[in-house]
Amino acid sequence: MHQEEVVGLLDTIEKQMMNEQAMGFSPEVLAILDNVEASNNEIEMLKFHIGQDVLMRVFSFANSAYYGSLSKGSIHTFYEVVSRLGMSHTKALIIIIALHLLAHEDEEVETIFARCFASAVMGKIFAEQVGMRDDTAKKVELGGLFSEIGRMIIHVYKKIHAQDDERIDDIFIDNYHPYLTERLIEAFALPDYLKTMVFHQGLVVEANSITMSGITRLAVQFVSASFNQFNNHLLIEPLPLPSGHDPNACLDHIIEGQFNAVGLGKYLKIERSKERLLPEPIKQAIDYI
Repeated sequence: MHQEEVVGLLDTIEKQMMNEQAMGFSPEVLAILDNVEASNNEIEMLKFHIGQDVLMRVFSFANSAYYGSLSKGSIHTFYEVVSRLGMSHTKALIIIIALHLLAHEDEEVETIFARCFASAVMGKIFAEQVGMRDDTAKKVELGGLFSEIGRMIIHVYKKIHAQDDERIDDIFIDNYHPYLTERLIEAFALPDYLKTMVFHQGLVVEANSITMSGITRLAVQFVSASFNQFNNHLLIEPLPLPSGHDPNACLDHIIEGQFNAVGLGKYLKIERSKERLLPEPIKQAIDYI
C-alpha cells in the first residue's frame, strides 16, 4: 500500500474503534482521572459511565494479592481502585479490558490480551528484581500492558467491520500496530513515555544500565517465547518453599491471583517442583551404559 492509503486506513480504524459507541465510553469520560483536583465523588461517579463487566474486572484486579490486598485489605469503591492502581493504570486497564470484551470471546484477540497482560505482570516483577523504584516499575508494567494494544484494536476492527478487507493482513498488523497504539495514547491522554516504549524492538540500554524500556522488552520477549513454546501459556516453575513460608505471599500465587482476577487463568501454566524424569530414550541409553 502507498503511504496515503496506510494513513487513511489507520484513520478509519481509529474513527471506528476509539469512540463511545465502540468502547462504551469516550475519551472525555476518563479525562476526570487527569484532574489532580477532582473530588472523591467525581471520581466515584465514573463507575456509572463504564460498563459493569469492565468495572468488575478492574475491581478484581485492584483486589488481587499482586496489588497488596493481603496487607492492605479489600477495596469497595472506585475511588479506592484509582488510589491503589494510579490514574494512568486505571485508564489503561479500562481501555484494554473494554477492547477485550468488545471482541466477544475471539480467541486470537484474547491471546493478544493475555500476552499484553503477562508482559505487564512480568515487566513489573523484573523491574522490581533489578532494584528499580516502584514508580519506575509501574511504568514498565504499563509499557507491557500497551505492548500490543494496537494489534488488538486492528484485530477487533477487522472482526467487526472489515472481515473481507485483504489489505489488513499479518504484515500490515506487524508493521503498523505501534502507530495505532500511539494514536490511542494521544486520544486518552496517557503518559508520553509510552509512545517511546511501544516503538522499541531491542534491549534499550544507557551507559551502565538497562532502561525501563529495556526491561519492558525483556518481559515482552520472554512472554512471547513462552507463549510460542508452551501453546499460548506463560510457564512458571516455582521451587519448593522454605519451611514456614506463607505460600499466598509467593510470586507464583500472586501471579496466579492476578491472572485469575481478569479471567486469564487458562493462559498461565504453573509447574511446581517435582522429580525431573529423563526422557525414556535417554534413560535407556544411560541404563545401558
